[in-house]
Amino acid sequence: MDNPIMFIQNKKEFFDLLDEWDASRQATTKKDVKEPEEVYLSQRETAKFLRVSLPTLISWKKTRKIPFYQKGKKVLFKKSEVLEAMKNSSL
Repeated sequence: MDNPIMFIQNKKEFFDLLDEWDASRQATTKKDVKEPEEVYLSQRETAKFLRVSLPTLISWKKTRKIPFYQKGKKVLFKKSEVLEAMKNSSL
């Protein structure tokens, strides 16, 4: 194991070492941070999440009070959009 103690001879050596340390610290803190993947919920999951009945959720969907995505018979809700709709709504 290397000796962790260093003797710095002059200011230039100190600042070089400090710059090297700062560069290595920035490299480790700027790693690619992935955005969390969007969570999609079914109608039942969304109703349970919002603690409302399924007919209430369907009513909100029909009156466009809550955003949704539909392909064929499949209806999905983005969790982030549902939360935003609830913040901005007077439901």
